[in-house]
Amino acid sequence: MIINGKEYTRENIGKIFDYALLSSDVTQSMVEEHVKRAIRYNVNGVYCNPHWVPLIADMLDGTGIETGLVPDFPFGAATTKMKLHELKEMCEIMKGRPAAIDFVINIAALKDGKYDLFFNEAKEIVDMGHSYGYQVKAIMENASLSDQEIAMGCQYVSKAGVDWVKAATGRAASPRMDTIKIMRANIPDHVRIKFAGYGTYGLTQLTIMGLVTGAELFGTGYAHEIIEEIEKNYKNLVIHTK
Repeated sequence: MIINGKEYTRENIGKIFDYALLSSDVTQSMVEEHVKRAIRYNVNGVYCNPHWVPLIADMLDGTGIETGLVPDFPFGAATTKMKLHELKEMCEIMKGRPAAIDFVINIAALKDGKYDLFFNEAKEIVDMGHSYGYQVKAIMENASLSDQEIAMGCQYVSKAGVDWVKAATGRAASPRMDTIKIMRANIPDHVRIKFAGYGTYGLTQLTIMGLVTGAELFGTGYAHEIIEEIEKNYKNLVIHTK
């Protein structure tokens, strides 16, 4: 599959996926199976709740696959100090092994126009993540925001130094595909887009549409199914929009 000049093969396509298993009722055996599948499909990262970080980090050791760190997921409604305490604990557990941070923005602060609070919290999280050498993704929860709020949020988290903006947690309504364009228009070129929370129907087609629209990373618990369907039905697809 080739989209805008970039070729996606069975060998490299796993790297567009952060592979998620974020329900609260998962068991250790479920997490272990998830991680084994993640290694088999060579995904970018594995995202489970903080309780599982030590197990995942140990299972992924030596693979180069990132362990996802998700402080105060999925609401982002704790205080800044609480978020930083949780994040620091997870970063220390990693001991320098590959990881990345997905944090939910302070949605209330953004909607209330408390931009100093919003920016300062994002910057403290980014600074801590970068101090450990980890990229940081800001989860915008687009379906809960107006287009103007998405734009403002993207501008402020970009100023705070994030590496990625992300469309959703997967715990609210699915984000509209066209919000990718709003995100792209309000972040600098070096900040990248992660599309996530896009449901359970038509995922392969939505992933392809996301790539066309400008997303580079996808958060989903169905990465293995999407990869298999692309291999089966879209292997020879070529799309050029630029």
